[in-house]
Amino acid sequence: MAEIGMLDMLMQCKLGLGIQTSETVFDGVLMQKITAVKSFLRGAGVAEAVISGDDAVGVIVMGVGDIWNQAAGEVKFSPAFTAIAAQLRAGVTA
Repeated sequence: MAEIGMLDMLMQCKLGLGIQTSETVFDGVLMQKITAVKSFLRGAGVAEAVISGDDAVGVIVMGVGDIWNQAAGEVKFSPAFTAIAAQLRAGVTA
């Protein structure tokens, strides 16, 4: 499993949200959301090696997408996100 750095994760999130990778205006907000999703996964019991690896890219992008347009104070993840997070916690990877 290859480790994915924060800048690579940022690029993956931009692609997943349909934001041009050369656009930097949202980088700070996206980095905050990436950090929040990773923190959620840690709290859910997903191993750090999994969170920082390429197996978690899809679920992190999905989680960032879930909270991208939410109002301040709201955090609602999709059922798909929570199901995949549970699989990662259980050690089920691609």
